[in-house]
Amino acid sequence: MSSERQQGFSLAEVLFALLLFSLSLTVLMQYQRVLTQGFAQQWQQRQAWRYAAQRIEGQAVDGWQTQLLAQPGPGGCQLLSAQARGPLGREAQLTTLRCEP
Repeated sequence: MSSERQQGFSLAEVLFALLLFSLSLTVLMQYQRVLTQGFAQQWQQRQAWRYAAQRIEGQAVDGWQTQLLAQPGPGGCQLLSAQARGPLGREAQLTTLRCEP
């Protein structure tokens, strides 16, 4: 009697490994999607700040709603407030005090 020993993995082990791999891949893909959305939102927020600053400098930007409000400030200065709102709803507001020499 010769006892031959089979080597390798059983079908159940292979299926379990495949299930574990697919679950891990699904979780990683979901994580990557959330990261991408976060980076896109950060980029849009930076754009909103940039366009609000440009509006204070007197430049308008296509595709974004910008508004500039000038009010009298202390000592004859002007209080400038700029707001920018992007196409996806991100917005920023900057306020500065501008005094002409």
